[in-house]
Amino acid sequence: AGSSHLAYADEFSEFCERNPRPCPVIRRFAPGQIDCLDLARDLDIRTDLASYDVIRHGVVEHRKDIIDLFNERTVTYLIGSSTSFSKLLVDQGFRPHPIGRFGESTVQATTVECTPVGRFKGRMAVTVRVFDPEMTDKVCEYTSHLSKVHGAPVGKNNWEELGIEKDINWWGQPFEVKEGTDRLYWGCGATPHVVATQANLPFMISYTPGHALVSDIPAESLYE
Repeated sequence: AGSSHLAYADEFSEFCERNPRPCPVIRRFAPGQIDCLDLARDLDIRTDLASYDVIRHGVVEHRKDIIDLFNERTVTYLIGSSTSFSKLLVDQGFRPHPIGRFGESTVQATTVECTPVGRFKGRMAVTVRVFDPEMTDKVCEYTSHLSKVHGAPVGKNNWEELGIEKDINWWGQPFEVKEGTDRLYWGCGATPHVVATQANLPFMISYTPGHALVSDIPAESLYE
């Protein structure tokens, strides 16, 4: 989830349209809207995330709520997360190998520039998962039907092409993976956070990566 000012909300919508792999929009709220009954019962977008990042000119402030920053001109976007298909992969028999101590996935920075729109420009973030080589093509095909939560991977074992520091995650922490496995990279919803920081935007609110909103949408319903 992310929030921006009405003055450049349309620009951000277009940015997401031009960069659908890292930024698949599930819903754009009306200005000032804080709830969405069909997606998450009893939602208050100002308080229901575990952590918020308030980004001003590249400087990040962590918040537990954003009540005092939210007003009738604040526009919220719900962007899909590949975490939503984690259980679906396991149910299909595609369990990823652990990535060091970070579980079955972690976020990594790339040097791939998003298609810029107005004030919004910056590099794509990706989520990496690791699989046995014999299942990677099946994983790619299966997730291609999940476009609302990033769809198919943007690459396999192509960390050099994506400009990824191979064994370092987004937070600068090293990790190890099982030898002889394939790394698959998906577009990541942390990308707007990167864009807000790199584009030196005067104000934008993002979820703190790793603290996304959990909705009431059944993961199975996302399969197209």
